[in-house]
Amino acid sequence: MEIKLHLASEAEKTQVWEMLSTYLDELSQYAEVDREYRFFDSYWVDRARWPYIIATGKRTAGFALVNTWSPSGNGTDFAVAEFYVLPEFRGTGVGERAVASLLAAHSGIWEVSVMANNAGAKSFWLRALKTAGVSEIETVDLDQTCVYRFASAL
Repeated sequence: MEIKLHLASEAEKTQVWEMLSTYLDELSQYAEVDREYRFFDSYWVDRARWPYIIATGKRTAGFALVNTWSPSGNGTDFAVAEFYVLPEFRGTGVGERAVASLLAAHSGIWEVSVMANNAGAKSFWLRALKTAGVSEIETVDLDQTCVYRFASAL
């Protein structure tokens, strides 16, 4: 199954918001989440934020929000703020290929933060990063959050 990433247009903003809302509902089983997501609109105006749609064929399979904020405070080039694959595409390799595409699009030091008690997400990210060719992953444990820090190069 081939995937493509593209920057979400202003016209696709509502679609991304709807997926983000579903994603936040899913995350709420692990911890309290901010459903207002105050930085959402910034992804369409701030040059240091990228709202991606993940697609397979003509179907939307998910989204990724990428920015330059460091969850660990160690300084980073890029961070995956949010990453979501629709349930019908999970387990198909779409997520892993989307991660590889993100890393290929932005070379540098990355961070991904995962809720410490979200075992499925932790397993996914370690598998996806390995599949994308990331060989060294630093793990930073913060309060109820696990941050994976790694480098990607074109």
